[in-house]
Amino acid sequence: MSALISLKKVTKLYGNKQNIVKAISEIDLEIEKGTYTVILGRSGSGKSTMLNLMAGLDKTTSGTLVVGEDDLSKASPTKLAKYRAKIGIIFQFYNLLPNLNTLENVMMGAWAGGKEIPEKDAIDLLTKLGLGHRIKANVKTLSGGEKQRVAIARSLVGNPEILFCDEPTGALDSASEAQVQQILSDLHKKDGLTIVLVSHNPDFEKFADTLITMRDGSILEVKEGLNPDDKVDPDDQILLRPKQVLMQL
Repeated sequence: MSALISLKKVTKLYGNKQNIVKAISEIDLEIEKGTYTVILGRSGSGKSTMLNLMAGLDKTTSGTLVVGEDDLSKASPTKLAKYRAKIGIIFQFYNLLPNLNTLENVMMGAWAGGKEIPEKDAIDLLTKLGLGHRIKANVKTLSGGEKQRVAIARSLVGNPEILFCDEPTGALDSASEAQVQQILSDLHKKDGLTIVLVSHNPDFEKFADTLITMRDGSILEVKEGLNPDDKVDPDDQILLRPKQVLMQL
Protein backbone atom coordinates (compact mmCIF):
# COMPACT_ATOMS: atom_id res chain seq x y z
CA MET A 1 0.00 0.00 0.00
CA SER A 2 1.06 3.59 -0.58
CA ALA A 3 0.45 6.67 1.55
CA LEU A 4 -2.74 8.35 0.39
CA ILE A 5 -2.67 11.12 3.01
CA SER A 6 0.57 12.68 4.23
CA LEU A 7 0.99 15.34 6.94
CA LYS A 8 4.43 16.82 7.62
CA LYS A 9 4.92 19.27 10.50
CA VAL A 10 1.29 20.38 10.18
CA THR A 11 0.25 23.12 12.60
CA LYS A 12 -3.06 24.95 12.87
CA LEU A 13 -3.42 28.17 14.85
CA TYR A 14 -6.56 30.15 15.59
CA GLY A 15 -7.04 33.64 16.98
CA ASN A 16 -4.78 36.70 16.80
CA LYS A 17 -1.41 37.73 18.19
CA GLN A 18 -2.95 38.61 21.54
CA ASN A 19 -4.81 35.32 21.87
CA ILE A 20 -3.36 32.48 19.82
CA VAL A 21 -4.81 28.99 20.19
CA LYS A 22 -2.68 26.12 18.86
CA ALA A 23 -5.24 23.49 17.80
CA ILE A 24 -2.65 21.04 16.48
CA SER A 25 1.13 21.28 16.57
CA GLU A 26 3.66 19.87 14.08
CA ILE A 27 1.75 16.70 13.24
CA ASP A 28 3.55 14.05 11.19
CA LEU A 29 1.28 11.31 9.88
CA GLU A 30 0.74 9.00 6.90
CA ILE A 31 -2.52 7.20 6.11
CA GLU A 32 -2.49 4.41 3.56
CA LYS A 33 -5.04 3.81 0.85
CA GLY A 34 -7.75 1.30 1.74
CA THR A 35 -7.33 1.59 5.51
CA TYR A 36 -9.85 2.38 8.23
CA THR A 37 -8.18 4.96 10.47
CA VAL A 38 -9.81 5.93 13.76
CA ILE A 39 -8.61 9.04 15.60
CA LEU A 40 -9.62 9.10 19.26
CA GLY A 41 -9.36 11.91 21.77
CA ARG A 42 -11.27 14.06 24.21
CA SER A 43 -12.93 17.31 23.25
CA GLY A 44 -10.22 19.85 22.51
CA SER A 45 -7.61 17.23 21.61
CA GLY A 46 -7.34 18.51 18.03
CA LYS A 47 -8.88 15.49 16.32
CA SER A 48 -11.68 17.37 14.54
CA THR A 49 -9.27 20.11 13.48
CA MET A 50 -7.04 17.51 11.88
CA LEU A 51 -9.99 15.91 10.10
CA ASN A 52 -11.17 19.30 8.80
CA LEU A 53 -7.71 19.95 7.37
CA MET A 54 -7.57 16.54 5.65
CA ALA A 55 -11.09 17.06 4.28
CA GLY A 56 -10.23 20.46 2.83
CA LEU A 57 -12.65 22.29 5.12
CA ASP A 58 -9.84 24.38 6.64
CA LYS A 59 -6.23 25.22 5.75
CA THR A 60 -3.02 24.60 7.62
CA THR A 61 -1.16 27.46 9.27
CA SER A 62 2.15 25.77 8.49
CA GLY A 63 3.44 22.42 7.31
CA THR A 64 2.54 20.29 4.31
CA LEU A 65 -0.66 18.27 3.82
CA VAL A 66 -0.98 16.18 0.67
CA VAL A 67 -3.90 13.90 -0.24
CA GLY A 68 -3.25 11.88 -3.38
CA GLU A 69 -1.99 14.43 -5.87
CA ASP A 70 -3.59 17.39 -4.08
CA ASP A 71 -1.37 19.61 -1.92
CA LEU A 72 -4.06 21.05 0.35
CA SER A 73 -1.61 23.28 2.20
CA LYS A 74 -1.06 25.30 -1.01
CA ALA A 75 -4.49 24.93 -2.64
CA SER A 76 -6.65 27.89 -3.58
CA PRO A 77 -10.33 27.99 -2.54
CA THR A 78 -11.26 26.82 -6.05
CA LYS A 79 -8.89 23.85 -5.88
CA LEU A 80 -10.11 22.96 -2.41
CA ALA A 81 -13.69 22.92 -3.72
CA LYS A 82 -12.65 20.57 -6.54
CA TYR A 83 -10.90 18.35 -4.01
CA ARG A 84 -13.97 18.19 -1.76
CA ALA A 85 -16.00 17.01 -4.75
CA LYS A 86 -13.85 13.84 -4.79
CA ILE A 87 -14.39 12.89 -1.15
CA GLY A 88 -17.31 12.11 1.15
CA ILE A 89 -17.91 13.72 4.55
CA ILE A 90 -20.26 12.59 7.33
CA PHE A 91 -20.93 14.99 10.19
CA GLN A 92 -22.31 14.41 13.67
CA PHE A 93 -25.43 16.49 13.11
CA TYR A 94 -26.33 15.30 9.59
CA ASN A 95 -26.41 18.76 7.89
CA LEU A 96 -29.45 17.82 5.84
CA LEU A 97 -31.50 20.49 4.05
CA PRO A 98 -34.93 20.65 5.75
CA ASN A 99 -36.70 22.01 2.68
CA LEU A 100 -35.72 18.93 0.63
CA ASN A 101 -36.98 15.37 0.94
CA THR A 102 -34.79 12.32 1.56
CA LEU A 103 -34.05 11.60 -2.10
CA GLU A 104 -33.34 15.24 -2.91
CA ASN A 105 -30.87 15.47 -0.01
CA VAL A 106 -28.98 12.47 -1.37
CA MET A 107 -28.98 13.82 -4.92
CA MET A 108 -27.60 17.07 -3.55
CA GLY A 109 -24.43 15.17 -2.66
CA ALA A 110 -23.77 14.61 -6.36
CA TRP A 111 -24.99 18.01 -7.52
CA ALA A 112 -22.77 19.83 -5.02
CA GLY A 113 -19.78 18.03 -6.54
CA GLY A 114 -20.82 18.95 -10.07
CA LYS A 115 -21.76 15.36 -10.91
CA GLU A 116 -24.81 14.06 -12.73
CA ILE A 117 -26.11 10.67 -11.65
CA PRO A 118 -29.35 8.85 -12.48
CA GLU A 119 -32.00 9.30 -9.82
CA LYS A 120 -32.39 5.52 -9.79
CA ASP A 121 -28.83 5.15 -8.46
CA ALA A 122 -29.66 7.32 -5.46
CA ILE A 123 -32.90 5.38 -4.89
CA ASP A 124 -31.02 2.07 -5.03
CA LEU A 125 -28.48 3.35 -2.52
CA LEU A 126 -31.20 4.51 -0.12
CA THR A 127 -32.94 1.17 -0.49
CA LYS A 128 -29.74 -0.72 0.41
CA LEU A 129 -29.54 1.44 3.51
CA GLY A 130 -33.06 0.46 4.52
CA LEU A 131 -34.70 3.74 3.52
CA GLY A 132 -36.56 2.68 0.38
CA HIS A 133 -39.87 3.44 2.09
CA ARG A 134 -38.73 6.94 3.12
CA ILE A 135 -37.51 8.27 -0.22
CA LYS A 136 -40.10 11.06 -0.47
CA ALA A 137 -40.30 11.76 3.27
CA ASN A 138 -39.54 15.21 4.64
CA VAL A 139 -36.26 14.83 6.50
CA LYS A 140 -37.82 16.58 9.51
CA THR A 141 -39.93 13.44 10.05
CA LEU A 142 -36.95 11.03 10.16
CA SER A 143 -35.41 9.58 13.29
CA GLY A 144 -31.79 10.37 14.18
CA GLY A 145 -30.60 7.03 12.83
CA GLU A 146 -32.52 7.53 9.58
CA LYS A 147 -31.09 11.02 9.15
CA GLN A 148 -27.56 9.71 9.56
CA ARG A 149 -28.20 6.98 6.98
CA VAL A 150 -29.42 9.68 4.58
CA ALA A 151 -26.21 11.58 5.29
CA ILE A 152 -24.18 8.42 4.58
CA ALA A 153 -26.02 7.91 1.30
CA ARG A 154 -25.39 11.54 0.35
CA SER A 155 -21.67 11.13 1.04
CA LEU A 156 -21.47 7.95 -1.07
CA VAL A 157 -23.56 8.87 -4.07
CA GLY A 158 -20.67 10.54 -5.87
CA ASN A 159 -18.34 7.54 -5.46
CA PRO A 160 -15.84 9.24 -3.11
CA GLU A 161 -12.17 8.31 -2.99
CA ILE A 162 -12.09 8.79 0.80
CA LEU A 163 -14.82 8.95 3.43
CA PHE A 164 -14.20 11.35 6.32
CA CYS A 165 -16.41 10.95 9.40
CA ASP A 166 -16.65 13.48 12.24
CA GLU A 167 -18.31 11.90 15.31
CA PRO A 168 -20.82 10.09 13.03
CA THR A 169 -22.64 8.42 15.94
CA GLY A 170 -22.33 11.17 18.51
CA ALA A 171 -26.00 12.18 18.25
CA LEU A 172 -27.44 8.65 18.02
CA ASP A 173 -28.96 6.15 20.43
CA SER A 174 -27.12 2.87 21.01
CA ALA A 175 -29.12 0.86 18.45
CA SER A 176 -28.64 3.44 15.69
CA GLU A 177 -24.98 3.79 16.65
CA ALA A 178 -24.39 0.06 16.18
CA GLN A 179 -26.14 0.15 12.82
CA VAL A 180 -24.03 3.04 11.53
CA GLN A 181 -20.84 1.40 12.84
CA GLN A 182 -21.67 -1.76 10.90
CA ILE A 183 -22.45 0.17 7.71
CA LEU A 184 -19.08 1.91 7.86
CA SER A 185 -17.28 -1.35 8.62
CA ASP A 186 -18.89 -3.05 5.63
CA LEU A 187 -18.00 -0.14 3.33
CA HIS A 188 -14.39 -0.65 4.34
CA LYS A 189 -14.21 -4.45 4.40
CA LYS A 190 -16.39 -5.27 1.40
CA ASP A 191 -15.88 -2.26 -0.84
CA GLY A 192 -12.32 -1.29 0.06
CA LEU A 193 -13.22 2.31 0.89
CA THR A 194 -10.62 4.40 2.70
CA ILE A 195 -12.18 5.76 5.91
CA VAL A 196 -10.83 8.36 8.32
CA LEU A 197 -13.01 8.75 11.40
CA VAL A 198 -12.67 10.91 14.50
CA SER A 199 -14.54 10.20 17.71
CA HIS A 200 -14.33 10.30 21.49
CA ASN A 201 -15.99 6.84 21.53
CA PRO A 202 -13.49 4.00 22.14
CA ASP A 203 -15.97 1.48 20.69
CA PHE A 204 -14.67 2.39 17.24
CA GLU A 205 -11.31 0.83 18.07
CA LYS A 206 -12.58 -2.63 17.20
CA PHE A 207 -13.20 -1.57 13.58
CA ALA A 208 -9.87 0.17 12.97
CA ASP A 209 -6.82 -0.89 10.97
CA THR A 210 -4.98 2.09 12.43
CA LEU A 211 -5.77 3.70 15.77
CA ILE A 212 -4.47 7.18 16.56
CA THR A 213 -4.79 8.73 20.01
CA MET A 214 -4.56 12.52 20.37
CA ARG A 215 -4.24 14.88 23.30
CA ASP A 216 -3.71 18.66 23.47
CA GLY A 217 -3.09 19.01 19.74
CA SER A 218 -0.49 16.25 19.49
CA ILE A 219 -0.46 12.56 18.59
CA LEU A 220 0.20 10.41 21.66
CA GLU A 221 0.19 6.99 20.01
CA VAL A 222 -0.31 5.29 16.65
CA LYS A 223 -1.25 1.59 16.49
CA GLU A 224 -1.15 0.00 13.04
CA GLY A 225 -2.04 -3.40 11.62
CA LEU A 226 -5.10 -3.89 13.81
CA ASN A 227 -7.98 -6.26 12.93
CA PRO A 228 -6.46 -8.02 9.89
CA ASP A 229 -9.07 -9.86 7.81
CA ASP A 230 -10.22 -10.45 4.22
CA LYS A 231 -10.72 -6.80 3.25
CA VAL A 232 -10.74 -5.81 -0.40
CA ASP A 233 -7.31 -4.82 -1.73
CA PRO A 234 -7.84 -1.19 -2.74
CA ASP A 235 -5.30 -1.50 -5.57
CA ASP A 236 -7.51 -4.19 -7.13
CA GLN A 237 -10.75 -2.31 -6.46
CA ILE A 238 -13.00 -1.26 -9.32
CA LEU A 239 -14.71 2.04 -8.52
CA LEU A 240 -18.27 1.13 -7.63
CA ARG A 241 -21.30 2.92 -8.95
CA PRO A 242 -23.76 4.05 -6.26
CA LYS A 243 -26.25 1.28 -7.08
CA GLN A 244 -23.52 -1.29 -6.47
CA VAL A 245 -22.37 0.09 -3.13
CA LEU A 246 -23.53 -1.84 -0.05
CA MET A 247 -24.94 -4.71 -2.13
CA GLN A 248 -24.23 -7.08 0.76
CA LEU A 249 -25.69 -4.99 3.56
